[in-house]
Amino acid sequence: MKKLAILAVFFLLTIGVGEASAKRILPRAQPASGTKVASSTRGVATGVKFRGDRRAIIVTFSNLPIATKVDYVLSYNTRGTTQGASGSLTSSAGSSVTRELLFGTCSHSVCRYDTGITNAKFVVTTYLANGKRVVKSFKLKV
Repeated sequence: MKKLAILAVFFLLTIGVGEASAKRILPRAQPASGTKVASSTRGVATGVKFRGDRRAIIVTFSNLPIATKVDYVLSYNTRGTTQGASGSLTSSAGSSVTRELLFGTCSHSVCRYDTGITNAKFVVTTYLANGKRVVKSFKLKV
């Protein structure tokens, strides 16, 4: 009976939550349906969400022609070491780009996922055409 009550509360919370926009919303606070939450970095919008199995994040960058360059870094701790992934985009990449960043590594179609992840952080640095630099940071609860 207790499990049924917890399941009912979870179900009501996921149905009752619509799309939300905020300057710094955590990906874990997004609706279970996978609705993207975009945050503006003065023209370039960044949407971050977990993949369904929570072994990766899916990042969508949009309105890229506003920026000359966008750098991104995913970093986290696992088994006493710091791991991560990084990349860069330019305005020539198109107006919207999506990237999937794994918590682990893949080689020859075999992926090894990290466990015991702590201190996960995703940082986006946007270089605007007017010379300004905007840094946006997301703390991730894996």
